[in-house]
Amino acid sequence: MRARAEAEIARIAGFAEGAVGLAARHLGSGLALGHRADEGFPMASTVKVPLALAVLELVDAGKLQLDQMVAVDPLEMNPSAPIGEEFLYPGVALSLLNLLEPMITRSDNTATDVLFRLAGGPAAVAAYLARLGVAGITPSRSVRDLLIVLYGLDPGPQTSLRDALRALSPAALAAARARAQGRHPAYSSDPRDQATPAGMVELLARLFHAEGISRAARDTLLPIMGRTSTGLRRIEGRLPKGVAVANKTGSASGTTNDVGIVTLPCGRGAVAMAVYVKDSALPPAEREDVIADVARTAYDYFMIASEV
Repeated sequence: MRARAEAEIARIAGFAEGAVGLAARHLGSGLALGHRADEGFPMASTVKVPLALAVLELVDAGKLQLDQMVAVDPLEMNPSAPIGEEFLYPGVALSLLNLLEPMITRSDNTATDVLFRLAGGPAAVAAYLARLGVAGITPSRSVRDLLIVLYGLDPGPQTSLRDALRALSPAALAAARARAQGRHPAYSSDPRDQATPAGMVELLARLFHAEGISRAARDTLLPIMGRTSTGLRRIEGRLPKGVAVANKTGSASGTTNDVGIVTLPCGRGAVAMAVYVKDSALPPAEREDVIADVARTAYDYFMIASEV
């Protein structure tokens, strides 16, 4: 049965016009599926899961508090709603929890770089993963630094990336956005800021079971992931209505991703799943269709293979 499911996943992956990676593990039985599960894929915004956990470890240690107010440096203003698009003037401060929420649910890039700063930078998040014993995830750059590469812009040290994009002519802005979403081999082959699907599933399993991660951190992060609004066409896109998914998406140059925990109905447990697409020539919506089809195949396998 597993071989048939993985063969079907490989068949679906052939429609991506790029590379597809899947890791999926039943969090009760340990049953697993994989397709290129140990290959590195650009994380894009799925890096926000390990970042959130690194920040929550600092909360556990008393070094940060969920209700503490954090000032947003104007230079940290990045493109994407809500913070970068709705707060146009200096003087923004939000609680830590109000930074975590939009970072996960709406993939806010400004909140991400503020939280990277609080965590101690990408290297501190990598060190957190090493302490946890999770391999295959390599956070290396801030969102600002990564988007500068993808957009092909150099805003200089005194200008936020959001403001640099706003200053472009309509034609130049369209070209920058097209560059950021199109295929970018130098990005997808860079070992920095990558994850293997297997590594991300291991992190999700640790989160679900609160292994090396506090129950308080788990009980903070998983409900936030359950409110994600950016992945309706991805892992959950072909699942039966009402199936609960707690997830985090990622999108970048030729890359479309979704990682999370699917709660199976009828008491059949939960599945950690990571689906990555890279180097794809397809439009983003069609990459999402590939993710949805792969996820549904995995879902059907675990529904059949899992005992009540």
